[in-house]
Amino acid sequence: MDQMTDEGSTGAHAVEEFYDRLAPDYDAMTTFEKRFIQEEPFFRLLVQRYRIGSALDAGCGTGFHSILLTRLGVSVTAVDISSRMLGELACHIAGLGLDIRTVQAHFVDLPARVTGPFDALFCMGNTLAHLLTKQDLRAALAAFVKLLTPGGILFVQVLNYDRILRTRPEIQSVKETDRGTFTRSYEYPGDTIRFTIRMAPAARGVSSEERVQSVNLRPVLSTEFVSLLAETGFDDVHTFGSVAMEEYEPATSKDLVVLARGINTEARVKVL
Repeated sequence: MDQMTDEGSTGAHAVEEFYDRLAPDYDAMTTFEKRFIQEEPFFRLLVQRYRIGSALDAGCGTGFHSILLTRLGVSVTAVDISSRMLGELACHIAGLGLDIRTVQAHFVDLPARVTGPFDALFCMGNTLAHLLTKQDLRAALAAFVKLLTPGGILFVQVLNYDRILRTRPEIQSVKETDRGTFTRSYEYPGDTIRFTIRMAPAARGVSSEERVQSVNLRPVLSTEFVSLLAETGFDDVHTFGSVAMEEYEPATSKDLVVLARGINTEARVKVL
């Protein structure tokens, strides 16, 4: 068994290592190609409604949303903490002939590493749950608002932890792919959630060894998130249950999707 040995590691390095190891299998696990058909109509609506010409994709992974937005005519800067995830994105860019700038950075370093402002900032794929303290989440949101034009939009998707903490499922999902079976599971040791991905290779795969890796997550609850957005310089906050803008139901929605606007620089709250 190829097991990631990061027990007790809670910092950015653990997240970087987790996704560096996951990168070669990430597209298979997330059904990369099929998602374009599913999500394109909703992002086209966002781009048109808010006249998005430029965007930052924070926590871009292998670049699904960066590619989707670029195809919709948006100038995209893609940021991730994992160099191997960005390497997978670079392969996609080369194969598709797209122009997407990539930057390896932690969220709090974004204002120093990328040049804004942007019309929109997207943070998808449950990325914010990797910030393990309220202070880290506040600092990330404060960095985000600095990079937006006044009135620019923030669009965030995390899992619905209001539901997850109520029901405490052990298995999040099981997905069968050509590369093997991916089982995502949870443990609840305290204030954080231990997230594990177990990959059992397909019978015809090169390797017959099961691979297991884990990382800690901090549940992003809807009330805290909305409050932090107000503290860090966002207003006009709306919550949804999916990228399709369905109504958010704390007890049943799979996701928590938040749409907010950055307010004018003069009105932003100083974050200590």
